[in-house]
Amino acid sequence: MENVIRLQKCHERNITFKQAFSNRGMVNDFVPLKSLTAAEEFSTLVNWILQEMPKYGRMILRADMEGITYETIVYKDQYKIRVGAIKKCGPGMVRYDWKEGLLYCSLDLREIDTAIKGANLVNTARREEQQIQQESMLERSQPEGVNEVSEIMAITSEIPRIRMIETSTNCWEVSLNEEERQLIEEFLQT
Repeated sequence: MENVIRLQKCHERNITFKQAFSNRGMVNDFVPLKSLTAAEEFSTLVNWILQEMPKYGRMILRADMEGITYETIVYKDQYKIRVGAIKKCGPGMVRYDWKEGLLYCSLDLREIDTAIKGANLVNTARREEQQIQQESMLERSQPEGVNEVSEIMAITSEIPRIRMIETSTNCWEVSLNEEERQLIEEFLQT
């Protein structure tokens, strides 16, 4: 939780990125990034930004706070590291899809972008799968042979349209044909 709050303070320029995360260290340089926990992964990426990120580079940094994933864009100019606006991605999102065996020492912007794109693909596939499941559940909950849209269309097609005619006195009168008048009379008699 504190990581996202610190990122927000950096975005608002209350503190610098270095001040916010200077105490973040890595667990082990030789542990594959794929096997790190969310907190360890975040610390590793923050350390990489502080130590290794090239000048004028930018990357997407994702953090977990109480099961919800947030993301921001981190920019590094010649002297400062800037944090963009923080966006809520949602619960249960995959942050990064790291290649098997990728270590801190071989990390670069291209590898991070590839991991982000892979995670986005996984997240999109999950969303589509959930949408398909919801649609199939909705179809199962409706009785067979009942199509609500076609029923509504049939009912509205039976309702006669009222035509209005403008008179010379700038008043509007309802124009009904003989069939419509008979329908109204039948309705009023019942």
